[in-house]
Amino acid sequence: MARSPRPPPETTESEIVADDPRRTRSSDIVLTEIAKLQSEGEHTKTHLGEVRIDIRDLRDRMARLEERVSHLPSKGFIVVVVTTALVISGGFLTVMPRLLAAIYGHLPPP
Repeated sequence: MARSPRPPPETTESEIVADDPRRTRSSDIVLTEIAKLQSEGEHTKTHLGEVRIDIRDLRDRMARLEERVSHLPSKGFIVVVVTTALVISGGFLTVMPRLLAAIYGHLPPP
């Protein structure tokens, strides 16, 4: 009777990786990339926390600014005041020669 050959011993994944240098390099690269991604994720969390604080501060500053600006005159009020001042100035310049004539007794030369 002939003996049946023995089946090869079972090999684990770590033994295959340890035996094949290409797999070792690729797994090292993958592990390095994963470590980089984890590190960048931590940095992103830190920066996101800083951005949240900055946005909260910006909201508070905008609320204070709106409160300060709310009592200032509106654009319509400013237009009315400037137009009224121009009309009064123009009327005064129109009447000025007659006022001078009344004060000094004669009209200035044109």
